[in-house]
Amino acid sequence: MLTPDQEASLVEIITDEYGDDLNQSEFAECCLQLFEDIAGFESLNDSDAQLIIDKLWRLYERH
Repeated sequence: MLTPDQEASLVEIITDEYGDDLNQSEFAECCLQLFEDIAGFESLNDSDAQLIIDKLWRLYERH
């Protein structure tokens, strides 16, 4: 659904906006807020959104 570059960009946006010390729950909430502004993502079902959030979280942890 997302390219590795797009995933990295989303993690960078979240890090720039909210910092690099979010817990997983806070990070997920930031992702959901961000998804509302991305065409096509505002209508993701819960399981698809969670898959993306989990992948982004792994990148964020390493960031």
